[in-house]
Amino acid sequence: MGSDDLVNPLHSSVVDRLDPVFAEIYMKYQASKLRADQVPYEVYNLDREKYTFPTAKVTGLAPCVRSSEIYYVPVSNPPGRIAVQVYVPTPDAVAKAGLERDGLLPALVNFHGGGFVIGGLDSDEPLCRKICQRVGCVVVNVAYRLAPEYPHPVPVADSWEALKWTFESAPTLQIDPSRVGVGGLSAGACIAAALALMARDEEPSPSPGLPRRLAVQLLIVPVLDARFVPTAGSCDPAATPYRSYVDFEFAPMLPLRRLVWFYNLWLGADEPGRAARARDFRASPIAAPSHADLPPAIVFCAEVDPLQGEGAAYHAKLREAGVPSKLKVYKGQGHPFNQWDGASPTAKEFVDDCIRELTVAFRGRSP
Repeated sequence: MGSDDLVNPLHSSVVDRLDPVFAEIYMKYQASKLRADQVPYEVYNLDREKYTFPTAKVTGLAPCVRSSEIYYVPVSNPPGRIAVQVYVPTPDAVAKAGLERDGLLPALVNFHGGGFVIGGLDSDEPLCRKICQRVGCVVVNVAYRLAPEYPHPVPVADSWEALKWTFESAPTLQIDPSRVGVGGLSAGACIAAALALMARDEEPSPSPGLPRRLAVQLLIVPVLDARFVPTAGSCDPAATPYRSYVDFEFAPMLPLRRLVWFYNLWLGADEPGRAARARDFRASPIAAPSHADLPPAIVFCAEVDPLQGEGAAYHAKLREAGVPSKLKVYKGQGHPFNQWDGASPTAKEFVDDCIRELTVAFRGRSP
């Protein structure tokens, strides 16, 4: 198939900046397929698989864990329930990692990506299993409700209920409440960052067992500022603080038009309502009045990604507020390279980085 026959060839503005392995995977599995954002939502919803990247073909093998039970958590805004899947490491993994204290393990509460519109428990299952077994921690994977049926702020509200449930269930799940972190990819990273702020600020006092400062926030190719993505068209270079929105408007996998599609479904396209919702720290954690006293952050960005700029800016804002934060930008990678560790050496490096940083964060945290 020639480049003229491809519906989504690599754009000339980014082709020379991409890692050859990333480009090869993209050309093999995505270049000939329409993305969800290239059809009306109703069309996508009739046959989601048709417009979904086949991640299973390029992700690494997921290890067996001791258990991976699904629980259902009541949520209130609006009333309903959501599924969470709790991964528990095998006894051998626990012994090897050495993070067990008084019979309790640290835990990472994970929120999947997908622009607040797509995704579910299966999205991050391979990474959840790898973190569970290799870090030797419990992983609580959250299936929050999605836009457009459940627009902002429902995904964050659901996730807050799931985080509180994790602490309330800590004795049953044998989780150490002093070593609970949050993490996620893309939209899920936005949720994780927002929950870190909410835990710090909850009044009049935190929920039972929920500390004001969580153990860590793992932010992977994160959404952190929704204020500058337009409802249509391109970004005005003079009006956005993030050069990556302009330089990588035509990035593979997550071009700007895909962000526009996601954000219109998640935040709405009406004005001035859209602008007000985008200013909410639950949609734009970078817009919070203060970033002091937040948990240590691990920020992983892809270089060829419109979101790269806000990830780096959030890292800088945390550091300015006195919060420990580590930033790594993976050269030549697009969004979401990190799921491709069965075929990409850089994605394997990313997984190793996650394991190392979480292990350090959980080992160094004491009651």
